[in-house]
Amino acid sequence: MSTALPPGWAALQARFPDHDWLVLQADPDACHVWRVAAQNASPIRHDLPLGYGQLATQYLSRASAGAGQVEQVIELVEDQIMPLTRSWPAPGPQLALLCSAPDMAALLAQLPNPQAALQTTDAVEQLFNRYAQHMMGGSHGGLQLTPAQAALLVLLRECLHHWGCQQVALQA
Repeated sequence: MSTALPPGWAALQARFPDHDWLVLQADPDACHVWRVAAQNASPIRHDLPLGYGQLATQYLSRASAGAGQVEQVIELVEDQIMPLTRSWPAPGPQLALLCSAPDMAALLAQLPNPQAALQTTDAVEQLFNRYAQHMMGGSHGGLQLTPAQAALLVLLRECLHHWGCQQVALQA
């Protein structure tokens, strides 16, 4: 995985110059995070030893995986992402997340408007709720995902929630 900001980042920044950005490059084996403030030219970078593929293999791949395993993944993600905000400047009024990941296309296709440059955090929350409904045994309206897609969705949702982002751009 590259340690440079993902392709498409500069175009998003130019299109939405009033936004502060968090950039999450998620990989099955690790993640890179950059905090880019509109007033700060040099991004703050963090490397996380947390990969959504590892989470999927360790917690969500078993046939018996359920709500308890999803909760374990949530806790592990929170432990990694919550401390990062201590070193970041206070967000401006428009904080957005760009998330790039190999398994993103399947999640993006499930959104009401997959072609939109920016998605709402509520749209991602609704995806998570549909996945949770499926995990609890509900079939009507539930969202069935592969273990890797589910782990990526949990990672994305927790980042949006704990980092206070209002919008998200998703790239496969």
